[in-house]
Amino acid sequence: MKKILLYFAACLFVFIGCEKIDSLLDTTNYQKADTSSFPQTEKDAEQLVNSAYSTMHSLYTGSIFRINLFRRMIASDDYYGGGSTSSKETTAADRLLAPSMDEDNSPWKSYYNGLFRCNYALESISAMDDDLFTGDNKNWYLGQAHFMRGFWLWELAERYETFPLTLSTEVENMPKASVDEIYAAIAEDLTQAINLIPAKYGYSRDNNLAGRATKYAAEALLGRVWLFYTGFYKKDNMAGITKSQVITYLEDCANTSVSKFDLEDDPREIWPYTNEYSSGVAYGTSFDTYVNHENLHWVGNHSKETVWGVHFSLTGNGYNRLPEWIGMRNSAQRPNADSYPWAAGSNGNASVNPIMLEEWYTDPDYGPNDKRFYGSVIAIRNANEVYDWFKDGYVELPKFKGHDSKEIERTLFYSKKYQAVACYSDGAKSSMLNNFFNAVNGAVSNNPKSGNKNDAIYIRFADVLLMLDELKGTVTGMNRLRARAGLAPYDSYTPERLEKERRYELMFEGMRFNDLRRWYPERAGEIIQKNQDGGYIEFKGKPTTYQELPGRSFSQRYAMTRGFWMIPQEQIGLQEGMLTQNKGYEDGDDYLFVDGNLPY
Repeated sequence: MKKILLYFAACLFVFIGCEKIDSLLDTTNYQKADTSSFPQTEKDAEQLVNSAYSTMHSLYTGSIFRINLFRRMIASDDYYGGGSTSSKETTAADRLLAPSMDEDNSPWKSYYNGLFRCNYALESISAMDDDLFTGDNKNWYLGQAHFMRGFWLWELAERYETFPLTLSTEVENMPKASVDEIYAAIAEDLTQAINLIPAKYGYSRDNNLAGRATKYAAEALLGRVWLFYTGFYKKDNMAGITKSQVITYLEDCANTSVSKFDLEDDPREIWPYTNEYSSGVAYGTSFDTYVNHENLHWVGNHSKETVWGVHFSLTGNGYNRLPEWIGMRNSAQRPNADSYPWAAGSNGNASVNPIMLEEWYTDPDYGPNDKRFYGSVIAIRNANEVYDWFKDGYVELPKFKGHDSKEIERTLFYSKKYQAVACYSDGAKSSMLNNFFNAVNGAVSNNPKSGNKNDAIYIRFADVLLMLDELKGTVTGMNRLRARAGLAPYDSYTPERLEKERRYELMFEGMRFNDLRRWYPERAGEIIQKNQDGGYIEFKGKPTTYQELPGRSFSQRYAMTRGFWMIPQEQIGLQEGMLTQNKGYEDGDDYLFVDGNLPY
């Protein structure tokens, strides 16, 4: 039988130094370290762990559709697909369709690449003599590798549900594992990470610590996975892990005196649009923006609220393409006075759902006094005329035109959290830079795409507080968040209040899709469709309403797929008949989205 992970072994050798592999059949490395001589030192062990992180960073420099975070954003009722007629991947994801039979081939390879690197690190470091390590560093490296393997398994599970479970470097072709086997493996890896990673490694911005997994990140991720598994599959435990154990883990993470993670003072200051270069404060002046009006100051990457995320260094080669795809666009594909401080050189692949915004804006428990509303949403042009409920609303960019010949589902609202941000080069506004990170560090590309260095945040401390409220039936965390947002406290817990607080606190962060799936496993598709269908859009500049595809509505697609995605056909072929396709993407299913499918 063929070894299915030979490709990923080659990738590992590339990472640790092999400059070229002419043939996958010849794995002898005559110049650099290979498996016969690597690892031998503690530094080698650290490199192996770093390789597991590097796979995650590489996702953000390639096609954005490899990233579950983005796909969950688009599939939820936070966003419409937006983009242009050429943005088939986004429009397809918005409707639980696929633009090709092998769209997921690249992410599938990336996830298994990450798994292989974790497996190799765990096997190799475990076999190394304890005396080679300083203090408890061996456990620290092993714990990080367990965390990353648990993370990759979760990424695969929430994207494909079941898949071949590869927990060693010696893996033959194999069928899908069961759901319970997969979640048991995730639980084992995350509890190992909790037990192995020393508690002293909590929140830190120190060199070599920012962006690394901690035991507290493992506790928080276990809470998220446990809530999804027990909700979606209607279980009362996950591989023997009970609700009370999860609460204990999350309380440990929420203990700021130990973990050092905590809330920031203002939820808006977590996001890079509040930086002092774009506002002009760094130049000793004011550029008259929302950030100036609200006196906001960015806390910087890797804030104390980021329990787990992909951290991008200003001096490293990696960058974050999320702002490129979520960012707004104009015909010039670069910022100008009408778009400032937003870069506007992006693809505009995500327009904010106005039906959701109306619910938020008109909710007596929230409304525009919620700091998070305008802290999350940009209104453009004549939004206050198009939407009666927004007639008294704040239009941030009244002169911004967008790109009529390209944009297909524009709603006049964009999101802020991952938006690409421009700035002036100095206080005199001598020139406009495409990306404010270039002003922070001139070595960063002055590009609204490759110059983005903002963290991709997977778990915030706010999410930890909300998970605890949900599990314990309390309002403690909700009221901390509401006070921070300028809102009155709740007097008691209800599931409806918890759901709304999660929706608005975590808006545009990729949480909503899986929240709906775990709360309403059978009805999530109906809920999303109801919350989207009929909303105002502009198709290439012409007003119309968002419409479902005839015979392939979101609720119909969800009923078939349950929110999971297509396994690439190439991988099914390589597995010699042992790997089966997911429901909703089989022969005879109408799952492909092609040009001309939109009903406008």
